[in-house]
Amino acid sequence: MKNIKNMENKDIYDIIIENLTKEWYSMSDGKIKKPKWETPKYSKKQVDKAGKLIAQFITINDNKIGIKEFQEAIHILNNWRSSHAYPLEVITNNLRRNNPNAIVVQRLKRLDSILGKIERFPNMSLYRMQDLGGCRVIVDSIDEVYKSVNRFKNSKIRHIFKKEDDYIKNPKQSGYRSYHMVYQFQSDDNETYNKNILIEIQFRTKLQHIWATAVEMMGIYTKSNLKSSMGNEDILRFFVLVSSLFAQQEGTPICPNTIDDNKIIIDEIKSINDKLHLVSRISALSVAINHTNISKEMKGKGYYVLILNYEKRILRVRGYSTQQVNLATKIYNEIEAEHDKNIDAVLVSAQSFKDLREAYPNYFADISEFVQTMNKLLI
Repeated sequence: MKNIKNMENKDIYDIIIENLTKEWYSMSDGKIKKPKWETPKYSKKQVDKAGKLIAQFITINDNKIGIKEFQEAIHILNNWRSSHAYPLEVITNNLRRNNPNAIVVQRLKRLDSILGKIERFPNMSLYRMQDLGGCRVIVDSIDEVYKSVNRFKNSKIRHIFKKEDDYIKNPKQSGYRSYHMVYQFQSDDNETYNKNILIEIQFRTKLQHIWATAVEMMGIYTKSNLKSSMGNEDILRFFVLVSSLFAQQEGTPICPNTIDDNKIIIDEIKSINDKLHLVSRISALSVAINHTNISKEMKGKGYYVLILNYEKRILRVRGYSTQQVNLATKIYNEIEAEHDKNIDAVLVSAQSFKDLREAYPNYFADISEFVQTMNKLLI
């Protein structure tokens, strides 16, 4: 795959974007109309059957399942995932109205992440997967997290509450801290989506967010799933300790298997850092990706397809209006269908390009805030 320098030097992803964009404009006569949202085309039985077939294919490599059947199952999965876009937009807009000073973003779960989850939990129902559509509210303090949670709970919503997990008061063993709520979409105006479409909402502070971003970025470049506690034991331990250190700063419970003593935590972090130079490695990653190809005209748009090439360390961003959400979704699905291990693509929505960068700094390889925070704490 060649680097993008000019229009004569295109790769497969440029061609996908170009062809689908031409097709979309020809079908719409060049006019941007109302958003055309994907609708569920398959029954619960068909969606779950597709999930089980995918699980068989990727976990036991069942020879009875052909490529054609697998691709059809992926097609069903993509339709079901894309059908979450409209409910996700409705819930995200509610969160934005009620949290004007917060960063509020949304995303459809990456195909790679869905397949990884199916691989880890082969008996999971694809129809009941709760985070195919997810939105995130990032605020400054713990107090604001709980205020935001209560505002949403007490707002005039029709959506059906399913569950909540307070990973701030009860941090995960991995060190992950955030507040999660899951709702089943419900609308009096549009019954098309009144199925089992579940939307997960994450409320977190900026400190919790930069921790999660650093974990994700380190996982990307060590090619390990640190988010699921898989990978180098020292690196996993480092992030658990850092999370406990951040929890102390925020006055919340520390993570399991750590001692509530600031000096002991810092000493252990320093010991691991001296051995593996993790802060320096993360700092080096934060300047490695060239994203100068992001043009000015896309900086105010609502939907973004981010295409990160790990090998060449190039980030491409394509911006789309809400009216073009169907086009953005098609491009996203086609790019993921290439199954390129060096490519990480995601479709997200943000109110501004600035919010996009702050909410997804791992794609921009910009975690300078985490590095600065760690340097201050370790001095």
